[in-house]
Amino acid sequence: MTPADVMAQVKSGERIEGKRLAGLDFRHLDLSGGLFAQTDFSGADFAGADLRGSLFEDCRLAQANFEGAQLGRCALDRCEGEQAHMRGAFMNDITFHECGLAGAVFDQAESTMSNFVACTLDDASFRALRCDILVFAEGSLARTDFSDCHLKYTTFYEADLRTARFGGCRFQQAVFVEANLTGQSFRGQNFAHCQFIDAQMRDCDFEGATLSACNFMGAMLEGARFTGAHAPNCVFLNAKLRGVQASDAFLMQGIWVDAQVEGVNFARSNLEQAAFQRARCSGTDFRGARLVFADFAHADLRQADLREATLSRTNMHRALLEGARIGDRSGFLQPDPDILAAEEFSARRFQRRRQEKP
Repeated sequence: MTPADVMAQVKSGERIEGKRLAGLDFRHLDLSGGLFAQTDFSGADFAGADLRGSLFEDCRLAQANFEGAQLGRCALDRCEGEQAHMRGAFMNDITFHECGLAGAVFDQAESTMSNFVACTLDDASFRALRCDILVFAEGSLARTDFSDCHLKYTTFYEADLRTARFGGCRFQQAVFVEANLTGQSFRGQNFAHCQFIDAQMRDCDFEGATLSACNFMGAMLEGARFTGAHAPNCVFLNAKLRGVQASDAFLMQGIWVDAQVEGVNFARSNLEQAAFQRARCSGTDFRGARLVFADFAHADLRQADLREATLSRTNMHRALLEGARIGDRSGFLQPDPDILAAEEFSARRFQRRRQEKP
């Protein structure tokens, strides 16, 4: 078949199946709405072609060129597109499902929404991609390059991102659900309203980064670095942060409830209005930290160091303070007798109900 034959068959609504069309020149042709199955397009040239609304099933697209092509509302299912070239393509509402895209190039492509489900994207490049909504679910992203991207409304679900490259990226409402970011460096980068729920983030480096209202609930952050970070209104509920370096950081109004922060270095950090209820803070370094209106109710502060910390209306209700080094306790809130009485009443009622059970 010639390219003209292919275009004619597409325009007549016929399905193109089981053909060998490797290396053919489809540049700038109108192939919109095409239905392609088990067809070999290896090395074919689709530069500037109109493929909007097309479906590719089980096709070979290795080293095919889609530079500047129109790929809006396309669906690619179980295709092999190793080293495919999609630089500058227009990919509005495109879906890749179970595709092999190792080494593919998506640099400077534009899209309102792109979905990559269970795809192999090892060594692929998305440099300077412009996309409003980007989803990566369950696939392989070893050494994938996202350098200089504005990752807005991007979701990484169960993605292994340990070797992915994020240099120069900005993150806005990006979601890393159960993602593995172990050892990644985000020094000096910007994150706004991002989610890192239950993510693996051991030894991540956020030194000097801006993290506004980000959610690290349940994240594994042991050994991470937040030194000098600007991270107000962040949530670390149930997070594991043993040994984290977070000195000289702006952490105002953070939520650290039930977090494991043993041995964390918060020296000279601003923790004003931070909530540490029931947090495990034994051996934690709060020297010189600002703890105005901070809430440590029921927290474990044994062996913690609060010398030279700014304490004003700091709540230490039923906190464990054995061995804690505290210079001046005058800034502690006085225990509220009504709260104490209510807690004692609840404890008695709970004990009585346990005794009444058969």
